[in-house]
Amino acid sequence: MTNLKDLVQQRIDVQWDDWSQRHPNLAAAIDRVRLTDSVVDRLRSDPAYVSAMQEASLDENQLLAALRVLETIERLVKVALPLL
Repeated sequence: MTNLKDLVQQRIDVQWDDWSQRHPNLAAAIDRVRLTDSVVDRLRSDPAYVSAMQEASLDENQLLAALRVLETIERLVKVALPLL
């Protein structure tokens, strides 16, 4: 199974090329490992993430809970890579 850090890194990778082209100086200054770790830390304290993970382990509807997790990751990645 893919762990949370891998999922976050994958979601950052999806947006990184477009974002870094718009913000090359910021992209050059950002340590992507630290960015990933920061998003993971924020996720672990995010009520929507915690709730979705609890649902995923308790509920039969795990795919919908996983979708909410991915949507939350996507939202936090966008916060971490703001449009300037």
